[in-house]
Amino acid sequence: MALMSGLRIAIREKRFDGEAVLGEIEITAAPGEFIALVGPSGAGKSTLLSLVAGLDAHYDGAITWDSAPLSRPGQSPEHMGMMFQEPRLMPWLTALDNVRLVEAERAARESGFESRAAALLDEVGLEAAHQVWPNQLSGGMQRRVALARAFVNEPRLLLMDEPFVSLDMPTGNRLRRSLLALCERQRPLVLFVTHDLREALAMADRVLFMGDAPARVLLDHPVDTPRGRDLESVDVAAAQQSLLARHPQLLSGILGADANQDENNEEQA
Repeated sequence: MALMSGLRIAIREKRFDGEAVLGEIEITAAPGEFIALVGPSGAGKSTLLSLVAGLDAHYDGAITWDSAPLSRPGQSPEHMGMMFQEPRLMPWLTALDNVRLVEAERAARESGFESRAAALLDEVGLEAAHQVWPNQLSGGMQRRVALARAFVNEPRLLLMDEPFVSLDMPTGNRLRRSLLALCERQRPLVLFVTHDLREALAMADRVLFMGDAPARVLLDHPVDTPRGRDLESVDVAAAQQSLLARHPQLLSGILGADANQDENNEEQA
């Protein structure tokens, strides 16, 4: 069945300095889906996010939402949120003002606009930190500010580039729970880059594995368990073990000659 609404990525090629870094990539995703992108360093995951974000328009292909171009040249899409590996907070602004900063353009555009920044900071557990400066916040608290900022404009599309990397397990799990709670309420389409297969299997509806040179999607793997499982749970460990038993070199960006057929046979069984 054709995708009636949502995101379609159709890349024929992306080059840097004359070298092809992305090959043919075809991805369709519906509003509300949570899609994880997994693969080794250099597999093109962050490059692909940059194209979707409208930060790089120099590629051969098209990226559309509901059959219309997702972004105009030189402009990021409207109603898009982003979260990076680093929080990227303005050090001269309080936590609340860092979140409000993203609201400014929308407030100018919409009459009767009501700020959501304070409520979102409360929702991610920063009720007492509205007026705190970024350098007074722990790394995990800074990520929570960044998470609130990513949702303040009620994005229909949320791009996340390893947002919880290097965090300890309890802090990372708290942020993952906050993210999934916000996703459940706002229902954005999420593209989530991670190197951690357990994280992908615990959170996503589908996991897209990238590899080869130039990079492409090697495997589109549906996750048949509910979102939000603990990364250290038996179910996540079993899902990871099963997947890597079928495709031992998958995390190195290598699928294997018969892997697609094996995956198709299992889905039909």
